[in-house]
Amino acid sequence: MIRLDQVVVRAHADDRRLSEIDHLDIGVGDRICVTGESGSGKSLLLGVIADRLPGTVALHPLLPVERQLQTVTGSERGRVRDVLGRMGLAPRLHRRRPSELSGGQAQRAALALAILSNAPIVVADEPTSALDAETRDELLALLAHGLEPSTALVIATHDERVVASLGGRRIDVAGGVARERMPAS
Repeated sequence: MIRLDQVVVRAHADDRRLSEIDHLDIGVGDRICVTGESGSGKSLLLGVIADRLPGTVALHPLLPVERQLQTVTGSERGRVRDVLGRMGLAPRLHRRRPSELSGGQAQRAALALAILSNAPIVVADEPTSALDAETRDELLALLAHGLEPSTALVIATHDERVVASLGGRRIDVAGGVARERMPAS
C-alpha cells in the first residue's frame, strides 16, 4: 500500500537531515510498532507516512463527535452509534466535543473515525500515552480486534507492553534514522 525508499527529510532553514528512511513497505493488514527515544524522529516518520495517505482525516476538537463522524464518513446515524458503542463510548458522550472527552475517550472516538472511514491504514502517535493501565489495555484490545484484518496499523510508542500486545513488525528510530528490527530467530 505504501512504499518508502531512500526518503530523507531536511530542515527548510538550514538543510540539515532530520529523518532518513532507507526502505519501508507497509502492506495490507500489517501491524507495525515504531519505537525510539523521545526526540528520535518517531513522529516525523509517522508524518511522512501520513503525508502519503490520500484523504487523511482527524477529529475536530470543537464539533460534537457523533455529528462529526456522520458528516466526515457519510455513515448513517445508527452505524455511527453502533461503532461508538463498540468503542466503549456511552450514548451520553456522543454529543460531546472531542475536547470535552478524557484522553482515553478521545482516542476511542478517533479509532471510531478510522473504522467508519474504512481507512486502509491507521497511523497513531502514542495513542496510549497518559492513559492508566486499564484504559491502555482496553484501547489495545480495540486496536487489536476493532480494526478490519486488512487495515494496516502503524503506531509510535515508548511502551513495550504496546509492542508486545500488537505484535507485528518493529521499526526502531534513533537520531532520525528508521531501521526495521529483524525478528529473533
